[in-house]
Amino acid sequence: MEPEFQESRTIVPKNLSIILALVLGATWVAILVTKFFFYGGMPDWMIYVSAAVFAVAIVISFLMKFEVTVYSDRIDMKYIIKTVSIPKEQIIDTRVGELNIIKNYSNWTLKGVKYRTYSAIGEDLGIGLKVTGKRVFFLSSKDPETIAALLPKEE
Repeated sequence: MEPEFQESRTIVPKNLSIILALVLGATWVAILVTKFFFYGGMPDWMIYVSAAVFAVAIVISFLMKFEVTVYSDRIDMKYIIKTVSIPKEQIIDTRVGELNIIKNYSNWTLKGVKYRTYSAIGEDLGIGLKVTGKRVFFLSSKDPETIAALLPKEE
């Protein structure tokens, strides 16, 4: 089945991932300088473990993705490794706008409702989906109006 709309982007913007890589690299160099010039009692395995942990953190920051795919019968959201699929029949209502506004000023605040937010860092615009089963999903998007046009609305 061909998607009606598809959007994919990294969760952490590239410039922030680069800054993280530089800071962790500088931290590792500081660990090396400390070991060899100031405190020789530091075990060698700590240098290798910290390098491995920093490398994994850097790779993860570049690879974390957020994907939204709208099909004719459902909407799929993939956030890092978790995938959520919502059939369009279960969508009761949609809201479009700034995420903090539609989250704070919606009349969807009922007791026992489970809220989930899927967003990329730095994105303010998004869409809110009120779904059957006392669930509400908020997701950020660069083009929330297009997604909202493809989804059912409350009448």
